[in-house]
Parts: sequence; C-alpha cells; structure tokens
Amino acid sequence: MPTTLTTQIIWAAVLVVCMFGLLKGGPAERFGAGLTVGIAIAFQIVNMVLPDESRPVPHLVLDGILALGFLGLAVRYASLWLGGVMLLQGVQFSLHAYFFVTKLTPGVTYAVANNLITCGTLLGILLGTVAFLRQSRAAAAEKATPSA
Repeated sequence: MPTTLTTQIIWAAVLVVCMFGLLKGGPAERFGAGLTVGIAIAFQIVNMVLPDESRPVPHLVLDGILALGFLGLAVRYASLWLGGVMLLQGVQFSLHAYFFVTKLTPGVTYAVANNLITCGTLLGILLGTVAFLRQSRAAAAEKATPSA
C-alpha cells in the first residue's frame, strides 16, 4: 500500500483519470487507460511480493509492456495525445533502464522524474478522453441538425 502522501495522490489520480478514460473515452482512450491502471496495479503487486533487490527487472519489463502498448496504440490511432504519452513512456523506460544498468540507487531525482512522467501520462489520457467527448458531441449535434 502506498505510504507517502505524494504516492497516495498519484494513485488517486491514476484511478480517477483511468476510470474516466474507461467510462467516457473511445477505443484508444479505453485501452490506454486500462493498460495504465493494469500496469500500475502490477507494479504494486511486484513491490509487495518481491524484495527491493529483485524489483528492477520486473519494473523494467512492466515499463516496456506499457511503452509497447502505447506504441501500438499510437500506430493504430495516430492521435496527438497518444504520440505524447508514447514518448513519455519511452522516457520512463529509459529512466528505469539507466538506473538498472548503472546500478544506481533511486533517489529524489528518480522519484520526481518518475512522478512527472506518470502525471504527464495521466494528463495525456485525460486530454484524449476530453477530445473524444468533444468530437462525439459535435458529431451528434451535426447529425441532429437537418441539412438545408
């Protein structure tokens, strides 16, 4: 269970934004939100089950899965928010890989970068969902008005 206030706030944001994306988004937003919340839960399971020294490889694998998932979505749907989130996930994967390869102990810089990337990912899902809602409402309004 997350212990720091920052972690709890980010967890609440992950759940709220991903539920919004799952309930109100289009196919890309739903898949992206579901993938994000699924990987976040998998991270928590890894953190609860494995000791500290055994976590870097599963964390790297989970980040790779998330980055590849967003890459597939970006290729399939070619949306601006997906491109941004895909790039952010690539940076996050690189961050974990750098700390894994150099055997550095994650500190404040790592935590801040990780949290900012997570917030950027959530912002991308949120903006993508809002854009989808606006497009679908505009299409419904256009369909409802008779053409002259």
